[in-house]
Amino acid sequence: MDSAPVCVKFTGTNYSTWAFQFELFLKGKDLWGHIDGTDVEKPSTFDKSQDVGSSPSWVVLDAHIMSWLLGSDNDAHRFQLEHAIAMFQHGSLSIQDYYSAFLTLWHEYADLVTMDVPIAALSTIQTIHATIRRDQFLMKLRPEYESIRSSLLNRSHVPSLDICFGELLREEQRLSTQAILEQSHGSSETSTVAYCHGLSCSLNSCDT
Repeated sequence: MDSAPVCVKFTGTNYSTWAFQFELFLKGKDLWGHIDGTDVEKPSTFDKSQDVGSSPSWVVLDAHIMSWLLGSDNDAHRFQLEHAIAMFQHGSLSIQDYYSAFLTLWHEYADLVTMDVPIAALSTIQTIHATIRRDQFLMKLRPEYESIRSSLLNRSHVPSLDICFGELLREEQRLSTQAILEQSHGSSETSTVAYCHGLSCSLNSCDT
């Protein structure tokens, strides 16, 4: 029995098209009754010996339909996660919050796409994902982190995401301290000018 019932993948926004094609597929297999309720499982008192040599049982056919539906759901979920990751930005989040939210999306995505990956290939896939995840995380940082981002990406051996995260936390603290000092310095200059003008200093006796 076909394992890929529809050519149109359900993306979460094309339900009408996907549902129409899925309905045609099931009707072509004479299985639409499982969906509209006209074909129900026979009661347990039914003599199963009558089905010997016949087509697969109702339960088996129903399981096929469920697997097709779940497969479509996974495709839609994967599409949604890929879109969410692509659109996700650092924005106004702190480095810690950005890191946590980004990893939450990526872990959910990775769990989904590696669900059926053979054990022998899993390590390779995880290594590739780790590189993509780190690079995406760095590229989505706000502009004020351009310097540290370039420094990390241009190293002969680009650090892991965890190491990058640690360095970004330190950079965040440095930028915060710098902003406080600049604000304090600006306030101090403003106060000095105001005080000097309050004493009615002449241009000859006051640099301000």
